[in-house]
Amino acid sequence: MRGHSEAAFHLGWLFANGNGLRVNVPKAVYWWGQAASRGHTDAMFALAMAYTNGEGIKQDNEKAMYWYLKAAELGQDDAREIIKAKVRGQTEDVLPYLKELLNKPWLGHEVEVNADLANLRSGPGVHYAVAGKVEQGARFLAVDHEGKWLQIIQPSDLSYAWVADWLVENIDK
Repeated sequence: MRGHSEAAFHLGWLFANGNGLRVNVPKAVYWWGQAASRGHTDAMFALAMAYTNGEGIKQDNEKAMYWYLKAAELGQDDAREIIKAKVRGQTEDVLPYLKELLNKPWLGHEVEVNADLANLRSGPGVHYAVAGKVEQGARFLAVDHEGKWLQIIQPSDLSYAWVADWLVENIDK
């Protein structure tokens, strides 16, 4: 299997699904590892999912995050979507990587407060508690939206809040 990452990836799937073979997740992980070490992004994603689910192998969130991040860095869309969902949900496994992730153009978009003063909220609406106040020119990374509200991350302290979208404007990078 020298250099044939695509073949190694598919062999992993054969072992994972038992197509013509007995299901053997450790062997699937081995072959996906072979393909991933040669830069196969779908194999990286398969490894991440295997470690996330822990079916047939020991669940390992740290290894899962490692492979999600590697795959996302190389453009694997599903890995990027899972990382974005983890960022939005503030899951513990993604928080150690948050500062690094804020620099990724696929994670969200930068916004700037265009009102003199804006309330940051603990949730998406005026009925949520005020989590802080910011002045015009403050910049954040918007990672989610709900109705007319944006979930934002403050780059300086990695805090999360919500802001009304009519109080900010998108920044072109």
